[in-house]
Amino acid sequence: MAVVYLNGRFVQAERAKVSAFDRGLNYGDGLFETIRAYPGWVFALKRHLGRLKKGADQIGIPFEDDAGKWRRVMGELLQRNRLQAVDASLRLTVTRGSDVLGSLLPPDAPPSPTLLLVARPLDTGIAERQRVGVGAATVHWGDPFNPLQIKSLDYLYNMLATAQAKREGAQEALFVGRDGNIIEGATSNVFVISQGTLTTPPESCGLLPGITREVVIELAKREGLTVHEAPVPLGALLSADETFLTGSLKEIMPLISVDSRKIGSGDPGPMTHHLQRQYRAVVEEEQIQGMRS
Repeated sequence: MAVVYLNGRFVQAERAKVSAFDRGLNYGDGLFETIRAYPGWVFALKRHLGRLKKGADQIGIPFEDDAGKWRRVMGELLQRNRLQAVDASLRLTVTRGSDVLGSLLPPDAPPSPTLLLVARPLDTGIAERQRVGVGAATVHWGDPFNPLQIKSLDYLYNMLATAQAKREGAQEALFVGRDGNIIEGATSNVFVISQGTLTTPPESCGLLPGITREVVIELAKREGLTVHEAPVPLGALLSADETFLTGSLKEIMPLISVDSRKIGSGDPGPMTHHLQRQYRAVVEEEQIQGMRS
């Protein structure tokens, strides 16, 4: 039976209760992080907690980003769900808490936030998709409205875009802005490779700055690659040598077609495969350093 961590307690999922007046449920008033757990290690935890803390501060929700505490809690939750020795995903959700008055505006005296941590086994299809690549469909719905660039609970836009992409036979949706430039994927950031240079859309275009995006930029520079954070027109993506998507669970996912048009050879490219291997090396490196400290 699944166990979750809710407001400081480990409880069976079936017995976990959130108030009907919770502002996360009623208004999407909250944030979340999805974090990848490898056997024996939760990767990039400080980065995820830092982003969550930054977003919580922006919208006025109290949140303590104590990495030591959360690593212990996550380790115990994985163990209670028998996921400590396999690849898993962790979702940490923070809402403003319960507000019985029901006002749209947050109360002057904020309630205690709701904290929910859930662990699940990783989708077994990810490894195969990393090997063979995925397709995407473009979504021209105007610019996503995310002025604070936070990972809020309001994921309706992303969900509907993903559903549209699935209907078109693709695995991911790519948001295209009014200027014709790629912004991001519904659940990913986008990178293109042309003539050995790596380009990814800049934060200024309104994307959510992904943790994996950040790691890959650092990794690529360490590998001696030229990395540009610059606008990526749809045409440039379609004519690229290689493209890939990044996300905490998908890591580095080859993108081999967009709107049923092949990118490059239509197969995952050599630089993408190289970065996939180096990404795993970064995970192992962090784990070794973390176990020593």
